[in-house]
Amino acid sequence: MENLFISNLNKKDVNHFTTDFGLKFRKKHDKAIKNIYSKLTSTKIIMKNICDMSDDEYFSNLSLEHIPVTNYDLTDKKNGTTIVVERYPKLDDDESYIFVGNHSCPEDIETMLKIIDRNAYLVLGSVESLKYDKEMYASWLVGMIVFDILNEKERKDLMPKMERVLKTNSILIFPEGSHNYSPNEIINPLFDGPVNLALNTGKKIVPVTQYRDNENNVAFVDVGNPIDIRNVYAPVSRYYPFKPDNEKYRIKSLSSYLRDKMATSNYALISRHAYKLRREDYDSYDEILSKYQKDVADDVFSKLKWRHDVFDAEYLTKKNEDVREYNDVAKTISNLRLSESTLKNTLINNRYYVNLENLIEKEDVPTFMRNEWIKRQNNKVLVKKK
Repeated sequence: MENLFISNLNKKDVNHFTTDFGLKFRKKHDKAIKNIYSKLTSTKIIMKNICDMSDDEYFSNLSLEHIPVTNYDLTDKKNGTTIVVERYPKLDDDESYIFVGNHSCPEDIETMLKIIDRNAYLVLGSVESLKYDKEMYASWLVGMIVFDILNEKERKDLMPKMERVLKTNSILIFPEGSHNYSPNEIINPLFDGPVNLALNTGKKIVPVTQYRDNENNVAFVDVGNPIDIRNVYAPVSRYYPFKPDNEKYRIKSLSSYLRDKMATSNYALISRHAYKLRREDYDSYDEILSKYQKDVADDVFSKLKWRHDVFDAEYLTKKNEDVREYNDVAKTISNLRLSESTLKNTLINNRYYVNLENLIEKEDVPTFMRNEWIKRQNNKVLVKKK
């Protein structure tokens, strides 16, 4: 059964997806709403002191040595969640911000909403979750801007909706586009929405990253200093050395700068709190990849009850031009069918590219998530969402 009252929120226009009263109510009562939500979900928040150091000062003085989880006073992992906020910046009390989060697990939305110190409307690109996930009622109470990531009109309406909210309230957006289950990327390439929004509104961007320890039901969060993107020096030549220095690539360079900020933060969290695998304990990379993907699938499918094949939308990520070109070259060369005489005369061997294409397919997140979902359907008839 679809969620009542909110299942079509993505179809509301700029004037009707929220009300002026709703904006004021959520801003005024944000702390009370979050306190109630945290108690209902048995969430314990360990908040470090406000950090007044610059990002460079903070990370240059931060030890990356592993910290045992036993160092923290955690809640009962079976009955509650602990959130450890390692850093939080000094923010202006009456200002609204663009909070930008890394998308790493099903719990990251509620984790970040609980620790942000002011009302922030969630920007949600999952219509499937809006329709069927009962936890969306809690997100709606805090505030939501929902859009279908595959719908051109809804993508176009997103910018004015966010601009309307930012006049009084903040937003929380996940510019990776979907949960990052890539085995290679600490932070996926970012869509340009937050940078364009910051340039349009003059609002500052606050990066929020988290690493979640599922075994102990604890999330570690780092909140960076606010960034005035208009004052950032991110030359095109640094990020796109072979591209023209025009507005398009200046925007992309700013997004790359923001991604680097988030990657630095996330790397520090992983180094301090993740459990390390030893390569010598595994026979091959394929074995490590299979274990990782199985752990991801077990976690996701225990928490998100997908009813349709929506994986192209749910796990849509940005692929930069160089990545697309790399993948196309691998596919083209791997599919070459060369005669025996050609092989003999040129010594061309495309075996490497055949293996590379297979690896690219194995690492593709929508593909492996879809395949895992199919396995778990017990041969039920699949429904392709239109």
